[in-house]
This record gives sequence, C-alpha cells and structure tokens, in this order.
Amino acid sequence: MPRTMSIWLPELPLDRLRRNGDPRLSSGPFAIIAEQKNAWRVTHTNSQALKAGVAIGLPLADARAICPDLLSEPADPVRENILLRALWRWADVLSPRISLDAPDGLLLDIAGCAHLFDGERAMAETARQRLSDLTVVSRIGVADTKGAAKALARFGSSEIEIAGVGKTSDALAALPIAALGLQQSLVTDLARTGLTTIGQLYGQPSGELARRFGLELTKALGTATGQTPDPITPKAADPVYAARMTLPEPIGFQSDLEEVLVRLAGRVCQRLEDDQKGARQFHLTVRCVDTGDHHMSIGFARPCFEPDPILRQFSHPLSKLEIEYGADWFRLSAIHVEPIRLRQVEMGEQAKREDHRFQLIETLGNRIGFDHVRIFAPRDSHLPECEYEQVEAVNAPRQSWVKSPRERPIRLFKPPEYVHVETPGRPPLKFKWRRMAFESRTASGPERLTPRWHTDSDLRTRDYWKVQTQQGRRLWLLTYPGSESQDWYVAGEFA
Repeated sequence: MPRTMSIWLPELPLDRLRRNGDPRLSSGPFAIIAEQKNAWRVTHTNSQALKAGVAIGLPLADARAICPDLLSEPADPVRENILLRALWRWADVLSPRISLDAPDGLLLDIAGCAHLFDGERAMAETARQRLSDLTVVSRIGVADTKGAAKALARFGSSEIEIAGVGKTSDALAALPIAALGLQQSLVTDLARTGLTTIGQLYGQPSGELARRFGLELTKALGTATGQTPDPITPKAADPVYAARMTLPEPIGFQSDLEEVLVRLAGRVCQRLEDDQKGARQFHLTVRCVDTGDHHMSIGFARPCFEPDPILRQFSHPLSKLEIEYGADWFRLSAIHVEPIRLRQVEMGEQAKREDHRFQLIETLGNRIGFDHVRIFAPRDSHLPECEYEQVEAVNAPRQSWVKSPRERPIRLFKPPEYVHVETPGRPPLKFKWRRMAFESRTASGPERLTPRWHTDSDLRTRDYWKVQTQQGRRLWLLTYPGSESQDWYVAGEFA
C-alpha cells in the first residue's frame, strides 16, 4: 500500500528569523506581514502577539490598534523558499522519494521506509524531533494519499496524526471541508448548504456535487480518499555549488581575504565547469569574530565559471568591509545556476569589445544595481520617438541595429521646443531658438508622419524638415500642417 507523510511547516518565516537569532521574536509581540487584497495583512505571529489578540489575516492597521507594541517585518518569499529547499535536501535521511509542497511543506513517500524507524509513529516523532533541533516547527500527517496526509497535518487535533492503512476515509470524516484545499469561496458555498465536514460529502452523489459546485470539489475529494490516483512525483534536489573555509586564526588584511576568496572560488568554479554550468550570482558570507556574519553578493551579465571575474567583482565590497578583530569563517555559494551555451571562440577587436561591454555592465550593476544599468534597443515603429526603447542591459537580447533608410537626429527633444519665427518660410528662413538666432542655409523635406490612431493621444499629422543653418548646426524642425497657427518646433539635432 502507498503511504505518504506530509510535513507542514506552519511557522517557516518565523523559523528563518529564529535560526538567525533575531531578538525581536522573544522581546515582544511580533508578526510577519504580506500584501494581500491591496492591504498589508498579518500572515504569521509569535506567541506574544497571539496572546495580545493579533489574529492571522488581520490588516496591519487593525493589528497595531489591538496591540500598539506590535513589531512587524514583510515576508521574504525568496529566502523562505531557500530554507524550504534546504529542508528538502535534509529530508533524504527519511525517504529517497520527496517532493516539495510549496510554500511551506514537504511530501514523502514512506512506503518501505517506516520499518527502519520502528514504525510510522516513531518515524514521524524522529522527523519532528530532528526539525525541532534545527529550530523549525512542524506538524506531521501520515495517510494513504497525499491529500489525506496534508489534511491531517494541517487540520488534525494533534501535532502527529496517522491514519491507519485503508482507514483514510474514517480519519478524514470529522475534518472540515477546508482541509481538502478548496478555494474559500467554494467552502463558503458548501457551508451555506449545511455541508461543513468531509464526512458529510460521502453520502452525496458525485454527479450532483459536480453539477452544483464544480469538478474541483469532486476531484479533491477523490484524490484525498484514494479513488483517484495522485502519486508523489519526486525530483532530485538541486545540486549545491558552494565551498566554505574555517581558519584556525582570524585574518583581517585585504590580501588575506582575497587569498581565501581565490581558494573558495577555485573550488566552486571547478564544480561548475565539470557540470558545464555557470552562475549569474555569487554570495559570500564572512563571519567576523566581533561583529558576526557579513553578507555580500555580486552578479554577472552572463553565466560565470571562472575565479578571476569573481575576485574582481568582490574586491570592492571586500574593501568596504570593516574588520577589527578578524574573520575566521567564510562561505561562497553560486546562485542562479544555468547551463553554459557553448559558442565558437571569436578573435579580433569585436570579441574584445563584447567582453569589455559585459565587464562594464557587471561592474556598474554591482555598484548601483543591475536594474539601473540600461541600454537602448531597437523597436519597430515609423515614429522617431518610438524607434527605440530602454531595457535592462543584463537581460537585453542580442540585437543588431538596422540602418534606417531615413536619417534620424542623434538627439531628440521631448517635447519639441518652440522656436520664434522672424522671417516666415517653409521652413522659416530666420528664427530664434534658446535665445540664439539662426538662419537657414539649406533645407530638405517635408517628411510627413501620421500618428498611431490606436495609442497616441495627439492625433495631429507632423511635417519634419532637415535644416542646415548658417551657424553650422543641423536641426530637425517640426510643424503641424493644417493647424490654425503655423507654429514651428525643434524636434531634434543632427550630429
């Protein structure tokens, strides 16, 4: 018989802070908040906040009105997912077949494993004790199916709930319908008809339930009771590309720190290269004797698997690190690992310029943030101000600019700047712009452009003229034909 163990981690965000030694969890009421339904709401609380009356789901404003001393912190799904995946790898000690039950659970196929721990209850107690040693709170359910095990873990009356073999339906009968993992609106609709527990659904015809409440209900009930197969689909945990070093004596000189980093980077990059992978981001933790852990991260515009670029990008944050009594523990890990796309080795100046471009993006991105490093990319449009767009340089696709058949200014003015016409003409013979007087020598045009009727708010037709002035500047003049006032504007300037 298949047997499934569900490990639910109800306080995973709080456990992450506890493991980091956050003093706020024990100093008073504390809550984790997240933005839900256009408001910040409480998602997790410690025991002091619960005693003060702060409930899960309360808006933050109401929670602080109930408990003025409440401290809060926004949820961090990225770091919580990292902790969950670490526990996923840890669960190999219990079973070889494990799958994630994001965002706060694990599912284990324990068929054939329980006898190694002297039975399922002893196995569940062992798992819970080991998680407690890791400062992680857990609730465990064991049943024949995934749905039943999850329901027992989340809605059972005790911290370890076990349904006997073949007795899944009896174990679920007293649980509320919400234990099936249905949407809240569907649970509310069922409650209005008097159906509040799973046992009350057993006597109802499945066709009638599907007709009135949809297939979601019958599917969830069928998988939970074992009528519909829903096996665990295990997946091997992602390999960890990391290296750490513990020194017998603390160090503090910049050169010593870089030497440690070179050794760590060499070990990590060797593993990456062996697997033909590279990393877009590296994370370095330096543990100082007096000030604790210091975390530093660097990013790359393309997957990196060489130590030299890592040392080059970490040199700046390491120089800013203040170490008074030295550091004795270091850990370097590769994040955002992806396969390396092999390409032919290129020689010449073009390849050098491409490498220098990536180095510039990486250096600027690690100093000011990659989201602030942007480049121009071509875009298909007949309007000059829409022929390009700004995109993040690190994620920009490799595109080549196609030379336009029409010459365009090197600089565009948004919005176009008004000019004062002194001698009328088409274009004007003499005019003033930015308090400077200009006289037209040669001109070509007009180039008539129509607006995009489906997106543009200004639906006027435009006429553009290239004007070479006597003063040497080449300007792009703009007028709107058919308008009552024949005003002229400078729309751009040529090189």
